[in-house]
This record gives sequence, C-alpha cells and structure tokens, in this order.
Amino acid sequence: MARLVKLNDIENRGLLKRLSDQDIAIYEDVQGHTIFVQYDGKEFKIRAKTTNADPINLVDLAMQRVYSKAFDYFIALPEQSKKLLNENWMFCFEYFYDTQPAHIKYDRMPKNGLILTSIVKGKNFTHNLDELSEYADLFECECVPLIYRGRLNQKQLELINSFLNTSASDLEYVFGESNFSDFFYKILSPSVENSFLMQKGSFQDNLERIIIRCEGSNEEMNFEILNPLYQRMSENNSTEFLEMYSLILLHFLEHCQIVDIGKIKIEGLTREESYIDLMCKLFNTYTETIKKDIDDLQIIVPEFFQNEKFKINTNLLKNKITKNLVESNPKLEYIFKVILGSFNYKRKKPIGVFNENTLAYFNEFLDRIEKRLDKHVKIERETLLQQKGLLNFSDFYQIVYDTDASGTIYPDLYTRAEEVSDSKKKKGIPVVPIGKKIKK
Repeated sequence: MARLVKLNDIENRGLLKRLSDQDIAIYEDVQGHTIFVQYDGKEFKIRAKTTNADPINLVDLAMQRVYSKAFDYFIALPEQSKKLLNENWMFCFEYFYDTQPAHIKYDRMPKNGLILTSIVKGKNFTHNLDELSEYADLFECECVPLIYRGRLNQKQLELINSFLNTSASDLEYVFGESNFSDFFYKILSPSVENSFLMQKGSFQDNLERIIIRCEGSNEEMNFEILNPLYQRMSENNSTEFLEMYSLILLHFLEHCQIVDIGKIKIEGLTREESYIDLMCKLFNTYTETIKKDIDDLQIIVPEFFQNEKFKINTNLLKNKITKNLVESNPKLEYIFKVILGSFNYKRKKPIGVFNENTLAYFNEFLDRIEKRLDKHVKIERETLLQQKGLLNFSDFYQIVYDTDASGTIYPDLYTRAEEVSDSKKKKGIPVVPIGKKIKK
C-alpha cells in the first residue's frame, strides 16, 4: 500500500514536481465515523476505526445509538446486492449519524449516511475510482468526493507550490475572503460552486486536508496537503473525569461483593444478551442504594457523553426497570454507561483511583461474571439444541436488531480513561463516598 506523504513538510515540497506528468485524482478528505463492513455470506460484520478491531456486537450497540442505523441499513440490503459482494473484502465507509460526526460540521447528510472511501483486499487498501463508484451505486451511497482528475497544468502547480511555501500567519492574506477548501476548489475545479456536503455557494471552512492519489501506476507514495488553520474540537480529558469514572466503578464493585451473582436469574441466548441482562439486574439493585441521594451526588457527566448519539440505546434494553431508570436521570444513565461498558473484558492498566490491588480486585470479579455467563449460555445452548432436534446452533441463531432503534461507538470508556490517565500511583483501595473529592 502506498504511503501518504505530507507535502507541507519542507523536505517533501520538492516531490510536487513528480505530479507534473502524472494522472492523478484529488479528493476532499471526509470526516465521519470510519467503519469497515464485510459480508461473510450470512451476515454483515462491522468494525469501527480499524480492520483489526473486533466486530461491533450487541453490547456495543446498547452502549450508544450511533451504529444502529448502519446495522439496520446493511441488514436490509437486497439479497441480489449481497450476492455481488466479495466475502474476503472489507468496504471502508465514512458513516454519518448526523451532520457533525467529528470535528467538521456539514450542511447536509450523505445519501443513506454513507460515503465509500476504499476497499480492503487482503492487507491492501485500494482506491480505484471507477471500482469505488460501481460499489457506491451497489450500496446506494455516495463515493469519496473527487475534486480533480487528470494532470495538473503549470499554473495549478505554481499556485499549489505557492500555498505550500506560505507561512500559516500569512495564509489569511492568501485566502482573502475565502478559505482552504475554497482556495483549492478554485484552483482545481473553478466551476464547482460548493465543497462536498455543503450548500450551494458554501465551502467547508474547517477542512483538514486534501488527498492526492496517483492513478494507473505503481507509485510507492500518495500525497496530502494539510490545512494549517484546521481546528479540532476540544475534549474534556481532565483528572476529574478519571477520578469520577473510576470511583463509579469502585463503588459498584463494593456493592457487587454482597451480591451472589450465582443466584441471579439471567435471560438471553447469547453471551452479549446475557451480559446485558446481568448488568441491568446488578445496576437495578445498585441503584436502590444510591437513588435517594442521586440529586446530591457530585457527578459531572462529561460533555462528550451528552450528545444524543452517545446516549444509551434504550431500544436494546429488555429490562424495563433499567430502561426507566436510565431515562429518568442523566446521572443514572451515565453510571449505567460506565458499568455496561467496563465489565465486559479484563483490564491491564490502573486508572484514576485504581491501583494494582484494585485492578486485581476488578479482574477477579470479571472472572466471576465470565463463569456465570458461560454456565448460563451453555445451559441455554443445550436446551435449544434439544428443542431444535440437535441442529447446529449457528443454523438457527441470529441476532434480531430493533428496527426502531435510532442510531461511534464511542471509544471504550475504560480504554479512554487509560489514555488520559495521570499515571498517579495510589496505595490501598480508597473507600470514598461517590461524588466526594479524593484527598490528595
């Protein structure tokens, strides 16, 4: 796969000359939720962000509302379309739940919320424009936005070179009343009246980059030109978030020590369904101990969790008590989100008030959960096999997604907390009332 070279860097600017006699395609970079979609002949598997990620499962879908629309859409594709998909390929899309999936706000949604940007064949990302266009038609979505295709003339090369050699502080003079996207559209496609997903006469004012790909050659590199004035949205990665998040986990763990999970009746055919049901029932009993004080608890819900698309997908909660609790109070919803997203697999790194001893305490409880779920799913599986005349389990099991569900995956909460951890070492397991500050 050709590497992407940044032409803005001084040492790379001379490479612009290599484009003077090349057939190229120049694209506007699109910021959505990156997903990789693969059809294995029976069902669609959707991965978020990378090809190596685990496929999105039912727990992930319950954690937020973002990807439910995507699942519903691909499941509903006509059978004749599914038959035309290579089972060994992954299709890379930028997926839109709304008009601002990342750091850029657009004026309109792409068709069916999807933009096909590449096809992964084996380990190679392919970007053949004609092939992408054909599959975009098959998926009934939009194709990666093309700004220019052909060979650059001398005037265009000179203007691009001038931009690359202009300091960020002088760009406002270069742009005048326009912006980065307007500047390059005027150079490359002057007849176009707006940038991608923008209204007529409007050019995206926070475009991060344009991408230049060489066509019909075995070039070892493609190119990108970055916008020095691009701005990312700020995110709250404070120590306060870490401490509150880890305190919720700690107090929930303390509550669970007095609960015999072996006596909890679990419902669900699969591990994901059973896990959600178990966590709902543990959450319900935990809530009884804190609900009367919930209004007084000093729980600050992080701003990035208040967006509608990152709220709990209550359509996938079968437990009516949990659903009512989550919908009754944003603090309870956040607590449930922390719990549901944190007890599904073991962790390696302490965060917040967690130290090595607390982490061992946490992982030991996950062993108990795992054994309980394994026992339940084994019993359910054996029962179903008997009822189905010893048919293979995979022959009749299929997840049914609620077609009424509204809906990135937001990154796993514990992983996010690890990334912003202040790495402070704390000894012992602090017993601090939830909502109280930890003494330094």
